[in-house]
Amino acid sequence: MAKQQSSETYNFPLKSQPAPQARGIFSLSMATRFDAQTCVLLIVSVITAYLVLPPLYSVLQTSLFTTKLTGELDEFTFRYYQELFRELQVLGPFLNTVYFSIGSALFATIIGAVVAWIVTRTDTPLRGLGYFTAFASFGTPFILYTIGWLLLLGKAGPVNYWLRTFLNQSEPVLNVYSLWGMVLIESFLWSPFVFLMIAASFRSMDPSLEEASAACGARLWQTLQRVSLRLMLPAFFSVVLLIFIRSFESFEIPALVGLPGDIRVLTTSIYLDSQRMPPTYGRAGAFSVLLMLVVAGALYLYFHVTREGERFHTVTGKGYRPTLIQLGSWRYVTAALLLVYSFVLLVLPFLIVLWASLLPFYMQPSFEAFSLFTLKNFVTAIHFPKITDSIKNSVLLGLGSASVVMLLTTFASWILVRTKLRGRWLLDLLTTLPLLFPGIVMGLAIMRFYLIVPIPIYGTLWILLVAFITRYIPYGIRYTHAGLLQLHRELEEAAYTSGASWSNAMRRVTLPLLTPSFLGGWVFVFLLSAKELSMSILLVSPQTPVVSVAIFELWENGQVGELAAFGVIWTLILVSVAIIYYLIARRYGVQQH
Repeated sequence: MAKQQSSETYNFPLKSQPAPQARGIFSLSMATRFDAQTCVLLIVSVITAYLVLPPLYSVLQTSLFTTKLTGELDEFTFRYYQELFRELQVLGPFLNTVYFSIGSALFATIIGAVVAWIVTRTDTPLRGLGYFTAFASFGTPFILYTIGWLLLLGKAGPVNYWLRTFLNQSEPVLNVYSLWGMVLIESFLWSPFVFLMIAASFRSMDPSLEEASAACGARLWQTLQRVSLRLMLPAFFSVVLLIFIRSFESFEIPALVGLPGDIRVLTTSIYLDSQRMPPTYGRAGAFSVLLMLVVAGALYLYFHVTREGERFHTVTGKGYRPTLIQLGSWRYVTAALLLVYSFVLLVLPFLIVLWASLLPFYMQPSFEAFSLFTLKNFVTAIHFPKITDSIKNSVLLGLGSASVVMLLTTFASWILVRTKLRGRWLLDLLTTLPLLFPGIVMGLAIMRFYLIVPIPIYGTLWILLVAFITRYIPYGIRYTHAGLLQLHRELEEAAYTSGASWSNAMRRVTLPLLTPSFLGGWVFVFLLSAKELSMSILLVSPQTPVVSVAIFELWENGQVGELAAFGVIWTLILVSVAIIYYLIARRYGVQQH
């Protein structure tokens, strides 16, 4: 009888009907599960809609209404858009943003792709260094990484000092506060992410295609040009588009590098308008809408390209292992390139920050400076209340946002993957919508919304938590959605057939099997939240400092030593978390997400 009941679950033909009692129990289980699905869909959709829709409404409202001195809305108008285009206020920042984004995307893709090819397709020694460098870089705060390069390449930095000495020049040779400086630092920042994405595509390439090319007499570089790179074109194009989008909405580097060089982009224009006295929120809202429209167009193109990538699939059901290319004596050259890449990308910026943290005032690296070494900056950083409070707040926000995002997206992914409810398309849309919001736009929208509505969270940690959760929903769902796709529904159906309720099946079957993806996503969202600046800079208050804003303010005040000591402590904490993420990725294979 149990065997017949199991067959009915999968709609196999039966020779005899199950007993009425068993049939009634099964129907009750199905009805309960249906009610659970509908309830979960409604709860998750309502929570996600509350998080996602108010920022969209707020930014549109801000750009279309004038405001009184009290902050209340006044009259409907298109004046802010007319000012942007009539006076061409938008042209300069828009073109700078486009140049910056295209340059960063191309340069980052070239760097990341070369490293990915060396690591995944050649017999180069030390290949694991590429993955370790990529994951360790996740633990370096974006703002501290940028400051490290400014200390290296700035007018008083060691690079300019050595170049002036070598070229016998009296003026600085390099001006990092320029568009090329922004592109260079942004490219270094995103190249580890490019490496991980391209490496996954290289690992998935069928080696028989390259072997066929070699059998026809083609040399290594001819095979790369005519076979490998052409098959990788969709992956390259999608990565370029994704880095273009991330650079288009970048704030840290345009603020720290661009503004001192009088180079404004869209994100810094929004920030400056919102910080004026009185704030010009209307024009900031118009800039925000323009920025969102460009991001939306780029995202549409990105999703279209990734869907069309099916035409270039080379992985089939036939088992194979990617063949490593034998480089001969050249493998030592590529190993040296990996060492240089890791040193320049990860070690060099950290070393200059560490150097600055050990000096009472910043000076050029030299043997004479060793006599000035002191731990005073670290003592100040540990005992200064604002710094310790900012670390505590950032850790709390990271823990809270990572936990809520992963819990919410786990149930959202279950609805999207496991059910056929009619309303799930709305949930899919809501969980994707935050991708349209650059961080600075999300911060402005949430700030304006909670200034108007009678919910008393403005100026508290709660508004930052709401912003982080909303911003990182798409990142969390990437992990949980992919994890659920790897779990066959038969595992849950077996639990239902055995009489388990929906909650018991989720608790005892689905969630334990989903743990690797859940944990990988949790660590990733924690790291993003702990490093976030663009939203925080608009939402923090003197009572709720966070690390990224504290570092930004210390840099603005010229307190390089205290900043560096603070940054070293925070980086060591985050790198430790990033190494845990790396170990999870190696153990469970979640790095491709």
